[in-house]
Amino acid sequence: MPLSPDAQRVVDNSAARMAKAMHEIPVAELRAALAASAIPVVTPIHQSRDVVVPSAGGGVRVRIYRPSDDPGLPVVQWMHSGGFAVGNLDQNEEYLRKLSIASQAVIVSVDYRLAPEHPCPAALDDCREVWEWITSAPDELRSVDVTRAVLAGESAGGALSFALSHQLRDEGLPLPAAQISLYGTAVMEVTNPEHATALLSPEDCYWFWGMYVPDPADRNSRQASPGLAPDLGGLPPALVVTAEIDPTRDGTEEYARRMQEAGVQVDLRRYEGMMHGFATMTTVLPAAKELFDRIVDYLAEVFTRRR
Repeated sequence: MPLSPDAQRVVDNSAARMAKAMHEIPVAELRAALAASAIPVVTPIHQSRDVVVPSAGGGVRVRIYRPSDDPGLPVVQWMHSGGFAVGNLDQNEEYLRKLSIASQAVIVSVDYRLAPEHPCPAALDDCREVWEWITSAPDELRSVDVTRAVLAGESAGGALSFALSHQLRDEGLPLPAAQISLYGTAVMEVTNPEHATALLSPEDCYWFWGMYVPDPADRNSRQASPGLAPDLGGLPPALVVTAEIDPTRDGTEEYARRMQEAGVQVDLRRYEGMMHGFATMTTVLPAAKELFDRIVDYLAEVFTRRR
């Protein structure tokens, strides 16, 4: 199935706006271009505040979205997309405000360190520091229910959700109630080179991975490719979303199936006619809006099970 007409328009507009493929653009220039294209914030929310979480790397900035002052709200730790090299707290501001309100959850968005200045495992370390901070029930989160905390992320953020879940399991630390990965890769491998678009090509994948994990041999590490772990048992329940038109699709779906075979409760959803990067485009893609509603429903199910 080709891209849907709506998705094709998005890809065409992106190609016209960028002029060059991502891997041909200096990373600083790409960061500025993507920052300039962030969706404007129009949704009011009860509270949005920035906090610096103490860390060995000098502190991790997070943005906390709170739908109300009610005590005992669940928590979602969100990691943004951007190939581990681009992105910031403004990238998903409008999307996360809506998600916080719809799910009635406190959302903690992580401004993890970026490659190539900070290669692997800097981003993962930052996400872990934030997770440990959340589960310590700090004053800044005002009586949230840390037993109902979920990891979630898009693309690179989804990959970080996978990797952090593995790390927490392996070290016997508190696990999330669930993990949500929107086309995050569990293995640094292009499995579908035929599914290139202006939003992600095989060349883009290798360019991003080259910045995050410069030594190709290190891409087989559990920090970079948790999907290579022989044992997937004991991982948190997962919502794994893939896009049909995605150079890394089959690798992610294989990881989801392996988790299922290991006894992990996995909801695997492929969105036909959609491309890598579609999930947060709720204003222009009906499929993204449907996925948003599915995420809200999934969070409701997870939070209810943990009451």
